[in-house]
Amino acid sequence: MKKLVFLLFIIISIPAHSEKLIGGEITCRNINGLMYETKLTIYRNLAPSLLPANYTITYRDSLDTVVATHIVTTPPGLLKWNGCKSYTYIDTIVFPNTGTYKVSTWDCCRDTVNNITNSTSYGMYIDCRIMVDGLNSSPYFLRDPIILAQKNLEFLYSIMPYDVDGDSLSWELSNPEDLQNAGSGGFNIVSIPYTYPPSNSSAPFRLDSMLGSILFTPNTEGRYQIGVKIIEWRNGVQIGYIHRDMQIKVIQSANLQASSYVNIHVLTNGATTSMQNWYQGTITPIINLNVGSYLYMQLSTCDSDYFGGWSPDAFAFGNALINTVAGWGTPQNYLYYCDLTFYWMPIITEASYRPYYLVMRQNETIGQGIRLERDFTFRIFISNTTTSINEISNDTKSVYLKSIDMLGRETDPKLPGFRIDVYSDGKTKKVFRGE
Repeated sequence: MKKLVFLLFIIISIPAHSEKLIGGEITCRNINGLMYETKLTIYRNLAPSLLPANYTITYRDSLDTVVATHIVTTPPGLLKWNGCKSYTYIDTIVFPNTGTYKVSTWDCCRDTVNNITNSTSYGMYIDCRIMVDGLNSSPYFLRDPIILAQKNLEFLYSIMPYDVDGDSLSWELSNPEDLQNAGSGGFNIVSIPYTYPPSNSSAPFRLDSMLGSILFTPNTEGRYQIGVKIIEWRNGVQIGYIHRDMQIKVIQSANLQASSYVNIHVLTNGATTSMQNWYQGTITPIINLNVGSYLYMQLSTCDSDYFGGWSPDAFAFGNALINTVAGWGTPQNYLYYCDLTFYWMPIITEASYRPYYLVMRQNETIGQGIRLERDFTFRIFISNTTTSINEISNDTKSVYLKSIDMLGRETDPKLPGFRIDVYSDGKTKKVFRGE
């Protein structure tokens, strides 16, 4: 009898919404002065469960002192693909002063995953750090995560953050987190057995440092939890960060992966100056474009074994489509394939040594509510010169040839850092280009 009572106690003590959390993130947006909007996004699977009535969002200053705790009611969920719902919580706060603040939340319990031992006994802690100055906002993610992968086939997902203030961003993999001493005033993270999702040795799990793409070829079915961290920089100083906690589910399927290629045209003065085709499975090229030139790109996706009459689909996103004159056309869907076009004739104010990112996301439906997605990421550099070679230097009056870094390796002159420019008369010029 005692054993029965103990068993009942254990069952009752587990929250009704346990084992259903599959991810989330939290960001802050400046509204006016010290007033900010906090956006908390929680991802859950569709398994029957009771939702928490609310979430508590905690605000702490740079001394780790709680300055506010707000309770936000759980809103209706938005149904996504692949057995997932997202819940968006909106809160508003007026910070007491300028300075750096940490915004966080916590909930129990996580879904069952293969790469965290006893994952259902752990909660999910997510936070962001925001520099409050009356103007600054945190970065945010442009699209939902891709949560479904196919065993033995390449997985490609672009994290693609964006910062409205134009601050520099870097990214790195991070561990899913849990708050060890909730309410103690400290952020002590539980040390849990954790590994990245298993993959083929020739295509290990990794995050591309240039493109911001998570890529690997999974070799084991199951659910795997990962984290990504976006770090915000200004004038070489870290001023904030955001996290995304997300799950990737690897399935075994007889589906043949759709194939894609991109036709890239650059026209200057109405004439084609460069043309190339990019094929899936190869490295996406860097596209250099001058102000006044015209860029035309067409993604073509073919699905040879489309299921149930669902044709492939695609759409585009990235900072190349925000605050620019670039655009993308309505996808043209046919029985077996889909075409998506992107076009851009940049103006002088869009010239930048920083890259613009364009992501083309391929969608392949293989059943009711089941969709496999892949991201193809391109970097585009916009120059305000009429040509990228034979540029005359005002200092040497000779023809510019190339740039090399401090180790003698040829480098991109549009990127920040120290370099040496080499000219046709043998002269050189040491250059430092800041952010």
